[in-house]
Amino acid sequence: MDTATLMAFAVFVIIMTGTPGPGNLAFLAIGASSGYRTAFPVIIASQIGSLPLNLAVAYGLGHIMAQGGIMVSVFKALSLTYMAFLAWRIISLTIRPKGEATLLTFWEGLLIHPLSPKTWAMSLVAFSTFFAGNGLDLHANAAILATGFLVGGMVFHSLWALVGVSILALIGEGRLMRSITVAMALTMLAATVWALML
Repeated sequence: MDTATLMAFAVFVIIMTGTPGPGNLAFLAIGASSGYRTAFPVIIASQIGSLPLNLAVAYGLGHIMAQGGIMVSVFKALSLTYMAFLAWRIISLTIRPKGEATLLTFWEGLLIHPLSPKTWAMSLVAFSTFFAGNGLDLHANAAILATGFLVGGMVFHSLWALVGVSILALIGEGRLMRSITVAMALTMLAATVWALML
């Protein structure tokens, strides 16, 4: 892989991991509702969950998913179900009194990327655009793909969570904060529905 292609991939990663999607909107809402300390373990879990997805795309699952069929239909159903559950969990953190709603767990974070249509799309596009026929062996391509998205995800999920924390610090807890967090959770769900319809 030449330097120009590597730099183009880096720009792609920055744009794709930095823009709104189910993961970033989830961490914005988590940061706003319960702070960065709550969001950080879930961010770590989400990135651990992204590794097998990106490696699977690099090693051939991407070609199978691109062909459509029953596997894609099952993925869409699981994706929508999990993102609806995640939206409900985030809303519960906001509308229930503190201490009554359980915080999102590490295990719940593991599924954010494997069931996010945006994550699948950006991994498939990145692999077909920057890695197919670039002269590197399959293992090197898989390592670069997974590492690029891992770094981008850690940086931008953290930034989105910190923006949520800043919103909380700016307007405090109360009806307005609850309304904003509910809106962010519903927007995350809407982004998932929109991506699944493409």
